[in-house]
Amino acid sequence: MELDQLNELLKKHELELVIGLETHVRLNTKSKLFCSCANQEIETPNQNICSVCTGQMGVLPAINKEAIKKAIYFGKAVKSTFGNEVISWDRKHYEYPDNPKNIQITQFHNPVIPDGQVSCFRNDGSQFTVNLTQVHIEEDAAKLMHEKKISLVDFNKAGVPLIEIVTEPCIRHIEDASTYAQYIHRIVQNIGISEANLEKGEFKSDVSVSLRKKRDYNLNPRTEIKNLNSFKFMVDALKEEVEKQLSYFLEHGAFRPDQTTVLWDAELKQTKTMRKKEFEADYRFISEPDLPFVSIKNVVESIDVDLSTLPFAVESILIKGGVLPQDAKFFTADSLRSETFIAINNVIKDPSFVAKTLVNNIAADEYADIHRIEHLTEIFQLFKDEKITSVLVQNAITSYLKDRSFDYNTYFKDNTISESQIKDAIAKVILEHQAIAIDIQSGNQGKAGILVGKVIGIIGKGASGKVIREGILDALSGKAGSTKHEAISDVPKAKSQKPEAKEEEVLAEIPLIIKEEYRTHVISDISDESINEKVTFSGWVSSVRDHGELIFIDLRDSSAQVFQVRLSRESFANLDELVKLKPESVIMVSGTIVQRKEDDYNLALRTGKIELEAKDLEILNLSKTLPFEIKRATKTNENVRFQYKYLDHRNDDVRRVIVNRHKVIKMMRDILDAQEFLEIETPILSAGTDEGAREFIVPTRKQAGLFYTLPQAPQQFKQMLMVSGYEKYFQIARCFRDEDSRGDRQPEFTQLDIEMAYASMQQIIDLNTQMFNGIVEKIYGKKWILHPFEVITYKDAMDYYGCDRPDLRFGLKLQDITGIVKDTTFQVFSKPIEEGGIVKCIKVSAEEQGNKRLSKGQIEKLTAIAQQHGLGGLAYIIVNENDLQSPIIKFLGEDIAAGIINTTNAQVGDIVFFSAADYATANKALDAVRQELGKMLRLINPKELRPAWVIDFPMFEKTDEGRWTFTHNPFSMPAIYDIEKHINGKEDEIGTIIAQQYDLILNGYEIGGGSVRAHKPEILEATYKNMGYNKDEMMKSVGTMYKAFHYGAPPHGGIAWGVDRLMMILEKKASIREVMAFPKTGTSEDLLFGAPSLLSNKKVEEMNVKVMKK
Repeated sequence: MELDQLNELLKKHELELVIGLETHVRLNTKSKLFCSCANQEIETPNQNICSVCTGQMGVLPAINKEAIKKAIYFGKAVKSTFGNEVISWDRKHYEYPDNPKNIQITQFHNPVIPDGQVSCFRNDGSQFTVNLTQVHIEEDAAKLMHEKKISLVDFNKAGVPLIEIVTEPCIRHIEDASTYAQYIHRIVQNIGISEANLEKGEFKSDVSVSLRKKRDYNLNPRTEIKNLNSFKFMVDALKEEVEKQLSYFLEHGAFRPDQTTVLWDAELKQTKTMRKKEFEADYRFISEPDLPFVSIKNVVESIDVDLSTLPFAVESILIKGGVLPQDAKFFTADSLRSETFIAINNVIKDPSFVAKTLVNNIAADEYADIHRIEHLTEIFQLFKDEKITSVLVQNAITSYLKDRSFDYNTYFKDNTISESQIKDAIAKVILEHQAIAIDIQSGNQGKAGILVGKVIGIIGKGASGKVIREGILDALSGKAGSTKHEAISDVPKAKSQKPEAKEEEVLAEIPLIIKEEYRTHVISDISDESINEKVTFSGWVSSVRDHGELIFIDLRDSSAQVFQVRLSRESFANLDELVKLKPESVIMVSGTIVQRKEDDYNLALRTGKIELEAKDLEILNLSKTLPFEIKRATKTNENVRFQYKYLDHRNDDVRRVIVNRHKVIKMMRDILDAQEFLEIETPILSAGTDEGAREFIVPTRKQAGLFYTLPQAPQQFKQMLMVSGYEKYFQIARCFRDEDSRGDRQPEFTQLDIEMAYASMQQIIDLNTQMFNGIVEKIYGKKWILHPFEVITYKDAMDYYGCDRPDLRFGLKLQDITGIVKDTTFQVFSKPIEEGGIVKCIKVSAEEQGNKRLSKGQIEKLTAIAQQHGLGGLAYIIVNENDLQSPIIKFLGEDIAAGIINTTNAQVGDIVFFSAADYATANKALDAVRQELGKMLRLINPKELRPAWVIDFPMFEKTDEGRWTFTHNPFSMPAIYDIEKHINGKEDEIGTIIAQQYDLILNGYEIGGGSVRAHKPEILEATYKNMGYNKDEMMKSVGTMYKAFHYGAPPHGGIAWGVDRLMMILEKKASIREVMAFPKTGTSEDLLFGAPSLLSNKKVEEMNVKVMKK
């Protein structure tokens, strides 16, 4: 159950949580609490021990003064009153193997800290305060080391000093318990009394929790969760325990009667009962006779803690200054960072600015390198006053941290640009870019950024963009003065040197050449039989090779082939200039095709035995230095490729994909045209609906307040065409969805849209099967091993594969074993079953695992995947020759385990993985595990295509809110045998209605989907009624189609293919972005044209809309 759901249930039943913590913190004294043994972590057991810490007879403890002082430091940090001027010691009796004395020396009656409080910020910025009952000093126990049949004791840890911080039972929210613990963790680290290493057990908490009715101030029996050394585990454990207590309350109408102590099993995500919870009297506290009372009054008065550098105080300043609460915690996680921030902010008095500048310029581990904080403060002040730039700040701070003698003032002085230089650069740029300047003057200030970039190109990247922008706007508005400050800094190339501004690359001027004919041939026309032919090529320079008196140019043209051109000094006097031609310059070259010398053959090229002996070459256009190498485009950063998509398309692989896409779409058209389908365009601007995916909306200038939407699909239009009498329709349709991009989705995409009248589901399936097979066989030939189509039902797909678009290239079918394990007391299985869930498994045979079993690392990776998809973990059983190996056998029971092995027919070497959850989560998680196993074990043949039709989908499914909604679309016809159920609309039957829907799946992807349509108005009306719509609501959604169906709508059905997704699979690409000519990025941005972009205020006003800034 999610935390939000749990909180809602508690609220619904008027219950509240009562949570208290006991946090144990190991103090970093040099020696143990009552002896001189070293307080340190070592690997060798039983080294730092003596007769005192091992509990020998006849020895006396001696108090560690430093431990008391460190505890007092903590008391000061939590604002204790220190009501006990004299502290005493007590014996706590308990018998346990890690406690050799059978007593623990602690403080019960007169603890060192009798009270205190800790204030905390939640991540939403709200505050809460936790009151402390007491904080006392005590000695730690030894460490038990469990082996197979015995337990060993390491006494190195016995007797090390701890403080135990005990809260009032005043925490009311699970997240608050974790937040409070994190504050304590940061406090003890900041004041230097403990390293509080969670992994080493130096900081751990026991959390007690119970339920009670709101406004009832009695405490009910509680459960104590022991030894939590992770803040995440604390949340998980509390959630699990509260769920148990809530279930008990709902079932019995009363609170659980027993106090219990439990441990949290992080692997199984559940608590395990240790023992019934002890009460205070069980420990039989008595005063410690071997230790004296200690007066701490003078020590308390001598110790001072600067509260302004502690977490809550620092975060208060940061949050009030506009820093997000979760970001503020970065500074409070370390005392040096807190002190640095406070010292600088005391002068600058701008928390957000100081925090941002620190984060941007000083790494977390560099704070110790700060020599004098006042130097850093001076740099920050200059930066805040905009007298230096962010680049100079970064360079100066980096140098200062490395070199104490670095003179940052001289550095800033040596690297500045005068105000007059800024003005001159701005004037020059405005003069050279009049069109942009006019746009800015007309109100499009967004274009000022273009001119800012041009100015920075002249004076250097160190100049302040903000100041330059203001100067540009002032200059264009006619105001006097273009900058605020007298000096603007530049980026130095070396310490105390003025840099040379990096000039923008300027292309050489060449004559404009216009021809009636630019070529006689393309390279693909040429072969070995073309020797002695005179030809003219035009294309791009792929590379230039200088051989002294000869140069060779590899020329590439639109055929995407490369041909070698030879130029000699005899024919070209300007050979020394031509050798400087940059790649991707455009040339026209004429000459004769000749045979290469045999030693010069290049068998990697189709034309590797011939070359062009050039007689004439003209440069049609030059190219700047490329942002990436064309032949390595597909290995270049995707964002760079998208910025220069016109260069990316010159790559052979990128071009081949686009050419093949053209061939596939053309063949779709040809096949459908031969079947007498009509290609009919439908509108892009349409009316919106509330169903389906999010739509892009388009405002209209002429009708204020009204909007068009861009179509998710031409669904209603194509059905209108069926009513119109066009019996066979298709369209290569552009579709739009305002959803997050991912590997197989884009905000705009292409569908092959098909609709047929008087067609059955089988006829539609047959047509599309033939078309798919024809495309693969004709265009891709032997590149793929194409298997015949399979037909599987939706139920079989979910039962055997956990999803409705399974990858059929490998086995690993799922099995439902709910019936076998239904009687188990193992809560990981029993709890989901009780809540209506299922238990499924997947068997991986020894043969499928290959030469060796799945490793621990591989199993951990599969477990992580299962957790990402909603499971608490991934249980498993390995079949060995003589036994079953699994961490769950002892909970599951041998009989049930044997039943699972028998049902799955698991043999020696096989491994069985389990998923126990609600139906959707169990399937989703095992589907993800199955897919990963297919890749991990190389069970997938990458050359295979395994297409299939999935049929018999349920017509309806439940939403998270418990309402019925359609599984595919609301326009489908129910199966003939379910029409009566559909019309009657009984609540208990709606979920069993089968639709005449079908999906075309391929290698784990859905690439097409369709249905026979509900062509009668009463069927459509029943669909919406079953989803809870009244007639008016239905008419708002599909009113036009509903009306049309009253005028003789023929039976019809159709399908839509995802062209981009199909091409992604056929071209073996990881993303549909690789098969689109101009794709958006993963964040739906067009980097080539800068869309989406800001519009001028004028244009926004014209469209009758208002921009609300978040």
